[in-house]
Amino acid sequence: MMRLHTSLSLCFCFGLGFTWLGGCGSDPHLPLDLSQLGQVAPNDTEANGINLQGINLQGINLQGINLQGTTLASDGTSASQQTSPTPARVKVDLAYIAFDSLQLGTATVTGAQLNNSVLEGMSGRTLLSGSDLIGAEMTGYLLNRMSLRLRIEDVAVQNGVTVYSIGVLSDTGLVPLCGQVGTSAVPAIAVRGYWDRSGSYVDDKTVFTFGCLNAAIGKCAIWGYQPWSTVQECRNSSCRMRDLKAWHTACTRMVRADYCGDGVSHTRSGTRINLYDQLGLQASDNPGWEIEAEWRMDGASCINHTRWVKSDLSWNETDLEYIQRACPSRLRSNSEHKCEPDKSTYNTQFGFNKDTEERPLLRNESPQYQ
Repeated sequence: MMRLHTSLSLCFCFGLGFTWLGGCGSDPHLPLDLSQLGQVAPNDTEANGINLQGINLQGINLQGINLQGTTLASDGTSASQQTSPTPARVKVDLAYIAFDSLQLGTATVTGAQLNNSVLEGMSGRTLLSGSDLIGAEMTGYLLNRMSLRLRIEDVAVQNGVTVYSIGVLSDTGLVPLCGQVGTSAVPAIAVRGYWDRSGSYVDDKTVFTFGCLNAAIGKCAIWGYQPWSTVQECRNSSCRMRDLKAWHTACTRMVRADYCGDGVSHTRSGTRINLYDQLGLQASDNPGWEIEAEWRMDGASCINHTRWVKSDLSWNETDLEYIQRACPSRLRSNSEHKCEPDKSTYNTQFGFNKDTEERPLLRNESPQYQ
C-alpha cells in the first residue's frame, strides 16, 4: 500500500488483533475506542481527511489549556511570555516525563521503565504493568520547561504494541493530551527518551515521552520503525542486526519534511508521499514520482526537490529558498557525486558498513505540490 498514511490505514492497523486491558481501577474518564481511529485527523487546520501526515512531532495541542492558573497559547507559552508570534512551523511540544515521577494514589511507583512499549513499575514487591497503571499520575515538562500533570486514563494493546489514553489535569478539568475523536481519546505510544527543539532525539534513559498516533513519533512506530526493536539487514552472506531507533528518528524527520534537521517542518497535513527503506519494512509502490530526498537521523540528504513549493504561505520565502539559506549542502545539486540513486549509501550494497548516524536510512518520493 502506498505510504499515503490515510486515516483508513490507521483504522486497518488497529482494527485486528485488538485486546482491551480492563485494569483494576475505576472506569477511565477518557476511554480508548480504536474502532474510531478511522476518523482521526491531524492536529493542524489544513487536514483534508486523506492523509495523517502531521507537522508536529507529538501532535499535542495545548492551546487554551489552563495549567497552574496560566492559559497556554498554541506554542505552549503563557500570555506573559509571548513577545512575538512563534513561527507556525516551530512548536513547543511535550518534552519528557521522568520515570521517577509516577505515582499511583499516594504511593510512588518505583523502578519505572519501559519494556518495549509497555510502561512498568513496582509498588512494594508487586509488578505493575500496562493496565495496572491506569490512574497513575506523572509530571510532564514542555520544551519551555513548563510543567503539567498527566494521568493514564486507559490502556489497550494491538499486535504487541501498547497504546495509552493520557489526560492533562488542568485547572479547568481533564483534557485529552492527544485530542479526541468522537468520545474516544486519540491514543499515544510511550517512547524512551525525548525530542528537543531541533527535532533531535535525546536518548535519556531516565525519561520518556508520549507520541500521539496522528503525529510523527507515534506514526513512525506504527509504520514499523519501532524504536525498541531490531531487524536484520543482509548483504550477500553477511548479516547485521539494526537498531530501529535510528530508522525511527529518520522517519520523524521525513514525516515532517524537516530537511535541515533544525526542527522546522516543510509539509502540510494531507500530503501524499511514497516512503520506502532497505529493511523490507516499507516497500515502494512505484507511483512514478521523482525521489524527493533521502533521510538520515539528522534530516535530509540529497534533496532533489521540496515536497511543496511553499508549504507555509505565511512565510516570505519558498521551501527551497529556506534550504539554500539554512543548509545548502543537503541539496543534491551541491552533492551530485554522492547522490546518484544507484550508488548512494542508502543502498545496502554501499551503506552496509557505514555508521547509521551518517548513512541515509529512508527514501521518499513525491510530486512537488504547488
